[in-house]
Amino acid sequence: MKEERERLPDILRGFAIILVVLGHCIQEGSGERFSAETLYFYDRLYQFIYSFHMPLFMMISGYLSWGSMRRADTKEKRIRLLKKRVATLLSPIFLWTAIDYVRVLITNYIRGDEQPQAIVFVYFYNAFNNLWFLWAVFWSFIIVYVTYYFFKNSVFMYVVVFVLLFFIPDGLGLGAYKYMLPYFVVSFYGHKYIEEHRKQADKFVKPWAAVVAGVIFGVMFLFFDENALIYLTGYKLVGKDASRQLLIDFYRMIIGFVGSGFFILLWGCISKYFKRDWKVLRALGTESMGIYILSGYLLVFVVQKLVVTDNPSYLLNMVEAVAVLAVSWGISRLLKKIRWLGLLVGKVQM
Repeated sequence: MKEERERLPDILRGFAIILVVLGHCIQEGSGERFSAETLYFYDRLYQFIYSFHMPLFMMISGYLSWGSMRRADTKEKRIRLLKKRVATLLSPIFLWTAIDYVRVLITNYIRGDEQPQAIVFVYFYNAFNNLWFLWAVFWSFIIVYVTYYFFKNSVFMYVVVFVLLFFIPDGLGLGAYKYMLPYFVVSFYGHKYIEEHRKQADKFVKPWAAVVAGVIFGVMFLFFDENALIYLTGYKLVGKDASRQLLIDFYRMIIGFVGSGFFILLWGCISKYFKRDWKVLRALGTESMGIYILSGYLLVFVVQKLVVTDNPSYLLNMVEAVAVLAVSWGISRLLKKIRWLGLLVGKVQM
């Protein structure tokens, strides 16, 4: 059972990264018109994936962070933990932004196009808008790190932050970060609860619990539409119909928890009752950050160029997803073997 529980986070990350890539393939690999006119926002499979897949990823991140912070029981270990987490999350963002920015500058020079006037400002602006999920994990980690070590896990502190988030602007990706924070916090302390109440927690890893969660998730998804997507409606209340926006915020937050909980319980039961290694999922899970980073570039610079259809097809999207997963997994593994190039996929040696 101990080995099964240790494998489960990687299995879940593998499952989640498959959904991430499939969702991106629906968005970017279904033809130019489908992408340009953002028709994917109205696609039902896309909506299903986006109702829970990033919350699930964030819950896994929060769950794993508990162990790291618990073990950092001295000032030196805490500083080392902070440095490593900052380097792991921010190095890929700023390095890939630099690579892409140099590409744009060179392309502009060759074509004779006008270059940005404020080069440094544009670079940092691009960086703050790049790889948004890594930024979400970073800010969530910083908030929990400060509260855990300096405010003694103050519930009041979390409540104040949670309320303030409704009034902070959504620009530079903040809307998505605010949406992700509760998942990180709840799973972080959920890990603490599981460690302290192992027997009680194990009682819920039962088929009946997964069925109940699945039914609730299915009923809630019936009401999911494009307005529930954070990209379209944002998070803040200021300047909007506050009651409507609050309803949207809480609905998508709750369905994210329920959907994530369902698949956590489902894979927990599968892992518990079916003695298999799930090597493919675990392999994808251990490279999930690299796959997340590299798959985006593969989709934009390769898949988009190759796909000429204007008739979206789930079969095509699944074929694209398999290819993108395989290639990005291989590149990520290769980069990690080269000391400095490993920084591109969050491999930090400290």
